[in-house]
Parts: sequence; structure tokens; C-alpha cells
Amino acid sequence: MPLNAMMTPRSKLITTHGDASLASLRNVFTVARFQHVVVVDGVDKVIGIVSVKDYFKVLSPVMDAASDQAIGLFMRTRKVHQVMVSPVITVTPDTSLRVAAAMLIEHNISCLIVADSQLRLLGLLSWKDILKSALLAKAAK
Repeated sequence: MPLNAMMTPRSKLITTHGDASLASLRNVFTVARFQHVVVVDGVDKVIGIVSVKDYFKVLSPVMDAASDQAIGLFMRTRKVHQVMVSPVITVTPDTSLRVAAAMLIEHNISCLIVADSQLRLLGLLSWKDILKSALLAKAAK
């Protein structure tokens, strides 16, 4: 099965820019319940990624010791580019499922960004997408 049949397509992803504040990610992680936000530049070229784990890791020391006002200020002044993971590990749509799964394990990551040769975002493939596809394929047999 090709990766583009398993991945979450670009049209269903929420992205952000490096100069956005951490506060802008709050609803994405808490309300929309996304686990990853891809960071792109002005031409949709992938420059980084922020996971919900990265987000809370940055906030946890502040949350324990600061007032609500200080936390709000921290979230408004801290920028996405300061906490994003970069460079990111990407695959192309023609990458085999076996190679993609091996990359997730080898790099101990939870998703891969699917991009074209210019690193423009096409989608995101998570370990959950792979597992879901495997279960659906098994049920179809």
C-alpha cells in the first residue's frame, strides 16, 4: 500500500510558522487534539515540527513555578522556532512502508513528514496510520 493512501494529507493538517507564539499552539494540542504541528515557511516548505510532547516539555518548568500571568506572558513571547525540532526526517510518497516503519523505529520518532523533492509538505505519516492500515488490511482478508 502506498504511503499517500495511509498518511494524513496536507489538507487535513494544521501547520504553523516559526515566528508564531507558543500560545497559538494551545488550541491545536488541547482542543483539536492534534499530536504534531508541522512548521512551514511562506511557500509551504517544511522547516520543523512540534509535537505535543515537545510543547508540554517546554511548558512544564514554567507551569510548576509561575503564576497564570507569567505563564501567559511566556507563551506569548516564546516562538515556535525556539522549540521546534529541526531538521525533520522526511520521506517521499514513493517510500516503501517497510522503510518508513524502520525509520520510525530507528529514529525513535512517532511520525514522518511526507514531502516532495523541494521539501513542500504533502502529508504526515504516524505510527498510528501504519497500525490502522495493517488492521484494516487484515480485516479485509
